[in-house]
Amino acid sequence: MIRTLFLLLLSVQLFAIVAIKPREVGEKPGLCGELTGAFETKRGNTEKDNYAGSLQLQFDSNTSYVVWGVLRGEYGEASGVRDTNNLFAHLRYIRNIAGPDIAVEGFAQMERDEFKSIEERALVGGGVRWKVLNKKRGQWGGLFIGAGGYAEHIGYSTAVDPLERNLRFNGYLAYSLPLPDKGLFTAVGYYQPKCDDFDDYYVTASALVELQIYRQLYLGFSVEYAHDSKPAVAIKQDDFSQRTLFTFKF
Repeated sequence: MIRTLFLLLLSVQLFAIVAIKPREVGEKPGLCGELTGAFETKRGNTEKDNYAGSLQLQFDSNTSYVVWGVLRGEYGEASGVRDTNNLFAHLRYIRNIAGPDIAVEGFAQMERDEFKSIEERALVGGGVRWKVLNKKRGQWGGLFIGAGGYAEHIGYSTAVDPLERNLRFNGYLAYSLPLPDKGLFTAVGYYQPKCDDFDDYYVTASALVELQIYRQLYLGFSVEYAHDSKPAVAIKQDDFSQRTLFTFKF
């Protein structure tokens, strides 16, 4: 069986607004949550440990709005040397304004990533979301188009990178397809250029399939790609990851 969690946390790229599956008002009324974990351990010729975990809470009014938050962290070592260390938090509010197909969104996000030289990054913004395809009306799933913007503050851990305060456009496409036996496939792509410099932009793309293992326990497979056209000094522009995740839903 298969189901949600667009990798809320463990697949989230730190240079984009959290790339997760679209939430819909009335889809899961009331309070619910998800606890996700991923880990990797190698011993012998390769010595490596990598751990990631996240918690999501959501409240759906069932009539007009959905609000949810995500907190996640990741830590890793290779041969006793730390090579991964990041934290991420995201809060989002979605409210229908013209029936179930048009909604406004507001969000806030904070993060840090030692190995992308990000001491702190904070953003706040909003936008409008249109539901182009409705999975409740046919077999083609749900397709969403989002447009808006956000204000961004970035403090780097390096002495050469300046403090940044930016305004960025935020555009995205998000797709959600229910599969047999409570399965779900989700995919999303973001484009986020600076409002005064379109050569400075973020592009991310993510996809997830999640399978129900037993009752509230799920197994997920995700892939993500992220491109930052102007990262910190000595940081690569591109990141790619593939993950296997375990999620407990409550």
